[in-house]
Amino acid sequence: MSVSVGIYSVPLVCEAVPQIGCGCLAKPVLARLEVHPDIAEAWLHHRGDVIAIKWLRELGVNQQVGLLRAALGGDSQVALVAAAASSTLLATFPNPSYWYQRETVDQLSQEEAHTIAARLIQRLSQARVPLPDGAALQCDLACALQEVLVADEAMPIDARLARLLGVARNTFQQHLGSQAWSRLDAWLTPAALLPEGAG
Repeated sequence: MSVSVGIYSVPLVCEAVPQIGCGCLAKPVLARLEVHPDIAEAWLHHRGDVIAIKWLRELGVNQQVGLLRAALGGDSQVALVAAAASSTLLATFPNPSYWYQRETVDQLSQEEAHTIAARLIQRLSQARVPLPDGAALQCDLACALQEVLVADEAMPIDARLARLLGVARNTFQQHLGSQAWSRLDAWLTPAALLPEGAG
């Protein structure tokens, strides 16, 4: 049985860490694709802007794109990647340093958690908040954020940001105590989790 691989542009880039894919968004999409009878495997690229699909049978491009759009939730922007760009991506496929399946896509969520934790610590130090042990705080913060990000719960981005803020707030309170915390409470908003100028 011949297996062909198609590469498709998809909107699965992480809002909090725009240079990687969003594991939270991608996991249910990859799960839906993997159980489809015409699909052998589905992979998300590290950047989050393309998915590779190994097809078990020949389908027209419109059928392929329609099937992927349905897995993404219906009205997403999806397109077959042009052959030139596609061949560059296929040169790395399926290297696990670049491509993730449903079972491994949590690695992107772990990367996201560590990046957000580092961002929060950096912003704290810029605000001249004394950190008793910044490395321990960053490690605990990353672990707490990661638990939220790898949970198999489908939720809107606003709800996920609220959950992330909750665990960040708890971690900060444990490490900094109530005096320092009173200075931070107003500062810790969804915007604090995102890159400068986002949102």
